[in-house]
Amino acid sequence: MPTTGKKSNVALFGGSFDPVHLGHLHLLHEVYLNTDIRTVVIIPSLVSNFKRRGGVGSFSDRYNMLSLAIEDYRDIYPEDRNFDLLISRVEEERGGISYTSETIKHFLPIYGQDGRISFLMGDDLLKDLEFWHDSDYLRTHVRFFVFSRENEISSPEGFDITLLKTPVYTASSSAIRKGEFDLLPERVREYIERNGLYR
Repeated sequence: MPTTGKKSNVALFGGSFDPVHLGHLHLLHEVYLNTDIRTVVIIPSLVSNFKRRGGVGSFSDRYNMLSLAIEDYRDIYPEDRNFDLLISRVEEERGGISYTSETIKHFLPIYGQDGRISFLMGDDLLKDLEFWHDSDYLRTHVRFFVFSRENEISSPEGFDITLLKTPVYTASSSAIRKGEFDLLPERVREYIERNGLYR
């Protein structure tokens, strides 16, 4: 997977993205403004370990919406022109439950530097981080950049965590699935309406 960024400037961003919304794009913009990360690999899950019952959108639809969302991102944040946003199908190709540790093992030889790689996540997942699949591997090989609205957060011991203080942007995929389409990027909203999703 090509990238114009240095290995140390690459981060992974996993999630169900069911669907991707303006809040996700806002978080990516905050990464661009507040870190030296210049390439983000977006990784839609096939079956999330945190949402095993699955969502509504198929993998294909979610992948297509992410592609459109990147186009919308370029319109909303034209100043981020040196920011590479890539999408990976690795979870679809691997199949089964999407464990973060397995994702890291796949990308570490490609983008890792000094045996570590950066990973973006929300602070809502932080409290259970030490219980994630193969957590000792994550302690050793991952730099976590954690989105939070708080000035301080309680972090599990032994993990490399950098707090990204982000302004409040109220948007959720669950609200969109209930019909709040004003939270969507324009091209994504048109795709959803055209294909009759989340009705």
